[in-house]
Amino acid sequence: MTSTMRAPTVAAGGLPVLGHALEMKRRPGEFLLSLQSGDPVVRLRLGRTPVFVVNDPALIRQLLLDPATFGRGGPITDRFRQLFGNGLGISDGDLHRRQRSLLTPAFNHAHTAGYATIMSDVAREMTQHWQDGQVVRVEKDMDVLALTVVTRVIFADEIELDRARFMAETAVVLGGLFRKVADTTGVLTRLPTPANRRYARAAEYLHATINDVIEQYRVHGVDHGDLLSTMMHAVDGDGRPAMTDQQLHDEVLTLFIGGSNTIANTLAWACHELATHPDVEKQLHAEVDEVLAGRPAEFADVARLDYTRRVISETLRVRTQGLFLAKVTTRDTEFGGYAIPAGATVIYSAHGLNHNPTIHSDPERFDPDRWLPERAKSIPKGAFMPFGMGAHSCIAEGFAWTEMVISLATVAANWQLESVPGHQPRPKPAITMPVDALPMTATRRGPQLSRLRSSSASGKG
Repeated sequence: MTSTMRAPTVAAGGLPVLGHALEMKRRPGEFLLSLQSGDPVVRLRLGRTPVFVVNDPALIRQLLLDPATFGRGGPITDRFRQLFGNGLGISDGDLHRRQRSLLTPAFNHAHTAGYATIMSDVAREMTQHWQDGQVVRVEKDMDVLALTVVTRVIFADEIELDRARFMAETAVVLGGLFRKVADTTGVLTRLPTPANRRYARAAEYLHATINDVIEQYRVHGVDHGDLLSTMMHAVDGDGRPAMTDQQLHDEVLTLFIGGSNTIANTLAWACHELATHPDVEKQLHAEVDEVLAGRPAEFADVARLDYTRRVISETLRVRTQGLFLAKVTTRDTEFGGYAIPAGATVIYSAHGLNHNPTIHSDPERFDPDRWLPERAKSIPKGAFMPFGMGAHSCIAEGFAWTEMVISLATVAANWQLESVPGHQPRPKPAITMPVDALPMTATRRGPQLSRLRSSSASGKG
């Protein structure tokens, strides 16, 4: 390293021995946001471990576009790898590049258009069970919706699978994931508590079931047209199967984890934001009534549901899915004029960026119109990346946007969801910050749509 580089300043505060660990535990969001007003790169002390925090959007973008220097790693990533293997969401280097190349075709435009039919069907099936005036647990229904979609996309309908149990056990694993990952010692999650035993049983069932399904596919050799078939029939240059059964297992498990939590949480928070911002809700209802006109949402509608997408973008900003992400330096490096040693943990906070008033004016205000093209262009590159950027960006970003737009439009076209008086939903401690509980009263919107049609017909006459 050259003598012109400087060491990052240590963040203010901190305690003897503990350093900044207590602040990161008690108020991580507020603490990381406070660092945004400081230097582009600062150093924390988490006990004896130094951690470098990148606050500048341009530097964060540089970090994400340089996976050779800033690789995947850190305690959370390591714990994920121990629990779920080496799927695309965890792997790095040559393996990651190879797997991404193999999986990319499964999320192209044509495949996503096919998945959109499943998404629309699932959203309609779920909302058809609601009753006018019923109090529904929106956070639970959105979990079911997202898990049902990803299950139908990965596994064909004709496969022998207890889908109800599979989704229930997946929900148990997802619910206990934060507890497992946060316990870096592994001691607390090995205690024979009821929650730990439920998690262990559910995880064992998931592993065994995925292996059984893979074996079914191997035995029959049939292309079912689902995502697992696409992965299983991928071949190397010599014509041999590109993935081992273990790699298939890890990819399937990774897709279940990544393809459900963020989508379900964002949809639930979007429903809450709509209920608390009637002007936004009114505009959304007007758009879905005009675009869908009472029919099911289709893939072609996603491009036309512009306001719906802006509502989701604003939900992803205000209700950030995750407080921070970590990388590990692979070598000594100069970064923005700072000296960062090899093997260092480097983190950046999407939450901090999304709530920084120098980036987003009035950041606590829910304003979908901040994502209008003329306003969004003022946001610095690297300041809003809900699905990441570069080689490690989410491979299923298009899939996720399609599912969220179709699902939210389907709900809004048919139902108005009202907050239950006296209930204030809060983020639940977890990796992706889900809502703790969201009971809402469902009111059918049929009469409003009928009046819209009558008005339209009268205008034409």
